Formats: sequence, structure tokens, C-alpha cells
Amino acid sequence: MQNLSEVLKQFQQQYTNKANLSDIIESIGKDQDIRSFWNEHQDELNSDAFQLKMGDLYEYIQQKKRIAAGEKVLYPGYYPQLTIEKGYPIVHYVADEKTRKQLMQHEKLTLYKMPKSVRSADWSTIGQEIIDHAQEEQGKTEAFVSLNKILKSLTSTVQNNFVQGIYLYGDFGVGKTYMMGALANALAVNNIGVMLLHFPSFISDLKATFDHKNESLDELLSKAKSVSVLILDDVGADTLTAWSRDSILGIILEYRMQNELTTFFTSNFDANGFEQYLSQTREGNEPIKAARLMQRVKFLAKPVQMTGKNKRLEN
Repeated sequence: MQNLSEVLKQFQQQYTNKANLSDIIESIGKDQDIRSFWNEHQDELNSDAFQLKMGDLYEYIQQKKRIAAGEKVLYPGYYPQLTIEKGYPIVHYVADEKTRKQLMQHEKLTLYKMPKSVRSADWSTIGQEIIDHAQEEQGKTEAFVSLNKILKSLTSTVQNNFVQGIYLYGDFGVGKTYMMGALANALAVNNIGVMLLHFPSFISDLKATFDHKNESLDELLSKAKSVSVLILDDVGADTLTAWSRDSILGIILEYRMQNELTTFFTSNFDANGFEQYLSQTREGNEPIKAARLMQRVKFLAKPVQMTGKNKRLEN
């Protein structure tokens, strides 16, 4: 087995008058990761591998140093690794943990008409805030604990049974949507498909397509039925019609109940108030249909109240 130092020394002697190249060769020889790479893969490398790929090796060293120093790098969020291609070392960039989570979130999370803040909502941060401000945040404790238990169940590698969701209700501005957004982000980075849908906006946009087909909304409706985890936000905030209740909400909930898919809701109504809301449409009072739909809601989600100050007014 050849010694890396000897290989580099021979190469360096050919360029004694080129100070910069000499420094580069010296830095390559001192880098422990490169030395380990050489020892592990020497039999796979061509005899001139390091000579011809000196620039790649130096790039590898420089980018490692910049990352360690917190300086600007070629590919922010990615760190360099050495791989072999046709007998030569090349630099391959791999996403760091933060970037990996962002990519996973982008792939697995569908948001529809959600506030910008929801995309950055962090589950562990919310939990720490509840701990740090227990007195002021006590109205959120039950909701967080209940949702955290579900999060653990859904991300468990042995989870096979139906996991019931939460019907989270409470006054305006207490943080229901933000907490559900944090939950959605936590599920997405754990490779679980999740959709967070502002239901009143979705209904409004569907109504606007009565006269023309909208494939993207049709796909969204299909996904709402079948996605692994669905969060219907702000149910009960739109003006109810028999169509939105029976042909949209009812169809979604029926499919999800039959297929035992985890479903969450947020609402300003408690369960009784939501059933009353469902019974009264422009077409008249229909308590039987409302009660039937509530059976699906109750199967899919357990009611949990969330209280607190109206953060929108505070801001």
C-alpha cells in the first residue's frame, strides 16, 4: 500500500517553484478525512487520482473550513463528502440535518391558504414556551399534551392501528392554527404526508369553479380524502350550504372514516355548537343530516378545548 504523504511529496517536488500549489498539496496531506479516504479506497483509485483531482480535494478542505467557521459557502445547507467516480475522487454535497428536514417538509406537507407563520411553526419551541410560561400558557397544556401523544403514535415505527385525531376548539386568536401548523411540520419532517387546509377558503375557491373545471382543486379535494393526516382548519367559519356540507365535507369525512385515516379539526365551535351549525343551511334546518355528519367527526377526532389570550389583538 502506498503512503499518501509519499505520493504527495513526489508530486510536490515537480512544482517546487509554485508556492500556492505547494501549500495546497501540504493542506491536502494534513487533512485527516482525506487521509482516511485514501487509506480506505486506495485500491479503487487510479494512480494519478489525487494529482488530477487536486482542485476537488482543495475545494473539499476549504468548504469544510468555511462551514466550521460559519462563513459563506458554495452551497448553503449542504456539506461536502468525497466519493469516487471512474477511479477519481469527486466532491459530493449532502444536505445537512436542517436542510434535510426542510426538503422533507416541502415534499410531505401541503398547505392551503395558511398564514406564512404556520410554515415555520416549531413543535419543540411551542412545548418549551408552555413549560417556561406555565401560568400564562396553561390553557394550551391539554391541547399540546394530547397532540404530542398523537404525534408520538404516528411517528412510532410499530404503529399500525387507527390513530384518532383531535377536534381542537376555542376562541379566536388563541393559537389553534399555529399549534396545528407546528404539528403538521413535525409530521412532515418525519416522512408523514400531511395536509393543512383552511376549509372556508377551500369551499370559497371550489364555488368559484362551478362554471369551469379546475384540475388543481379537484386534485386537492382528492388528496384531502386520502392523505395520511388531514387537518381541517377553521371549520364552521364559512356560510354553510347543503352542497358544502354534504358534497364536500361529508364526502371527505366519510372516506376518511371508512379508511381510518387520522384527521384533525380546528373550530371556534365546541362539538354541540358545530352540530347546530351543520344543521342550519340556506335550504333549511336538517338536524338528522347534521347528527349523521357529527358521528363521523366524533369517530375521527376527540374534542379538546384550547384557551388563552387573543394573540392577534396583542400583536
